[in-house]
Amino acid sequence: MTRILVMTDSTCDLPRPWLERYDIRVVPTYVHFGLESLADDGVQLTRTTFYERLTAHKETVTTSAPPVGQVLEVMSKALAEADHVIALTAPSKLSGIFNTFRLAAEQTAPDRVTLIDSGTLSMGLGWLVLMAAERAAAGLSPVAIAEDIRQTLPRVEVWAALDTFEYLKRSGRVSWAKAAMGELFQIKPIIRLYDGVVSSVTRARTSQRAFGTLVDLVRAAAPLDRLAVMHSNFPEGGERLAQALADLSPNSEIPRVNVTPVIGVHVGPHGLGAAVIRSAG
Repeated sequence: MTRILVMTDSTCDLPRPWLERYDIRVVPTYVHFGLESLADDGVQLTRTTFYERLTAHKETVTTSAPPVGQVLEVMSKALAEADHVIALTAPSKLSGIFNTFRLAAEQTAPDRVTLIDSGTLSMGLGWLVLMAAERAAAGLSPVAIAEDIRQTLPRVEVWAALDTFEYLKRSGRVSWAKAAMGELFQIKPIIRLYDGVVSSVTRARTSQRAFGTLVDLVRAAAPLDRLAVMHSNFPEGGERLAQALADLSPNSEIPRVNVTPVIGVHVGPHGLGAAVIRSAG
């Protein structure tokens, strides 16, 4: 049987037990506090420490894709241990990560690497990575796995209710956010990530209304094949959101994920989100 390994980048937010169970290879992206660069690997920069530093740091905090050499190292090792590698990445419209993976694939064995632009982040990407790994474990071919993933992409939705516009504006990755004045009026933006594009769904005057809007968006997407809750260092909010959505979960428990620092730079602390795969048909 053909052995297939799945690899991705650290924006996937997939919980470690799943990464370890399916031997999923993860390449860390980077967070920069001024001249200090830290790998988003949970070791150089833990999530709790990151959010503490983010709120205290006066200078702009930035992010970057991993260097090609680092992706090449992980990909080469995976190819040495498997017949084929399926690599899923953050959206090419938002990050240089996809292009870095592409360059690495070109320098290894392009015919043995299937590269997919997920168009999504956090557990939106995480669900796709897990799906690919599950299908690889079940013995599907690389072609069949890639086709399943591509058929699923239009059904992946990620929403987030942010505590402030400030970090989204600072990041410069979302053009419409630069002109937003929400922080002046304590307005809470609700955003959608779909097909690599971050758009504004609406704005709420209070955190409670933002929470209610987020719940309504997820409910409107049901029935669901997958559901995860994300938060940016706001575990009590994540728990409350999971409880509000418990009846929609296709599984016994909804994963709660503290979003990884490289995403946290752009959304800021005290945010909530949900990642779903809508049921087909």
